[in-house]
Amino acid sequence: MKLRKSKPYQGLAIGSLAFLILTSCQAGQNDRVRKRTHERKHEQKQVVESVTVEPTNQAVQDVIAPSDYVKRLGKGLDVDWAKTPKGMQTYSLKMVQDFKQAGLQHVRIRVTQDVSEDLLDTIEKQIDDCLKVGLIPVVAYQADAFKNKPNSDELKKAANWWGQVAVRLKDKSPLLSFDLIIEVTDALNKDQAALNQYFEEATVQIRKTNPQRIVFVSPRVRSDPENLREIRLPSQHQGQIMAEWHFYAAGPSKKNSQKLWTSGTNQEKQIIRNKIQAAIDWQKKTGVPTWVGAWMAGNYNDGNDYTVSEQVAFANFVACELDQAGVPFAVNSDTKFYDAAKQRWLGEMQPVLQAFLKPNCTK
Repeated sequence: MKLRKSKPYQGLAIGSLAFLILTSCQAGQNDRVRKRTHERKHEQKQVVESVTVEPTNQAVQDVIAPSDYVKRLGKGLDVDWAKTPKGMQTYSLKMVQDFKQAGLQHVRIRVTQDVSEDLLDTIEKQIDDCLKVGLIPVVAYQADAFKNKPNSDELKKAANWWGQVAVRLKDKSPLLSFDLIIEVTDALNKDQAALNQYFEEATVQIRKTNPQRIVFVSPRVRSDPENLREIRLPSQHQGQIMAEWHFYAAGPSKKNSQKLWTSGTNQEKQIIRNKIQAAIDWQKKTGVPTWVGAWMAGNYNDGNDYTVSEQVAFANFVACELDQAGVPFAVNSDTKFYDAAKQRWLGEMQPVLQAFLKPNCTK
């Protein structure tokens, strides 16, 4: 049987068909490869996006809103740990532990000195100790030179003090806050414009390194809550702002009608209620929470003529009123309740301490 020879064009057609089939297969394979490559890139992009978003979320979590902070502050003490040479010398971690164990929730660390490496080391250690045991630290600056001479030079120095402190403490927990001035007194009492400008410039310095740190402003005339309305909030507060005010910082008086307390008459109680109400009214108007940075149960520095039982009665009433108003507070001061040299609580003052820590508000 003879075999028929293929015509040339028939072999060419068959070869072309095979080439087309092979090319088509390769193209399909290439499409699948490109698709898988695209999917991998898309998955990688999602992973990268999830990684880049995570630190942002963490940063947001590290911000404590004033509305939350005011609840955490609770009850505390003003302390001399960084205010006086004796306070610095007798300071120890045991004190911080004892304060926390007693039920205190924060301390107001008052500072008077100019910035130095030694001072920054001292403050930082105390802050770290507080955070270690769960005690909230509030750093408060005396700013004496500015209070005595509220001119532009002293204002700048005081604001720069905060700038330097803020740089050192920029990485600390958001539980740390800055109280811009311990108490408005002396010549500054009569210069609200200078006080407002100080708040503005100090906050600008702080915000350079601590964009979300809570700062406290304070009213003039010994931080009287009735003068809160005169404060101009700093432009860079970022919503992270509260106000500190106080009353009876040097204790009540049996003679001074403005802070009278004898037996706790209705008139004497109303003086206290009026001060608290002034702060509450300002809070409602501005949305800015407040904190009482200092009050005393006795006139320890001016006669000291209140018995322990009288101090207990006063402390119990003030603590109850502030608790009911939802205003946290710090009592003035640690030296009245704790013997730093002996590292122990003063036994005779325990009733007063317990009166403001655990007041009986059913009386």
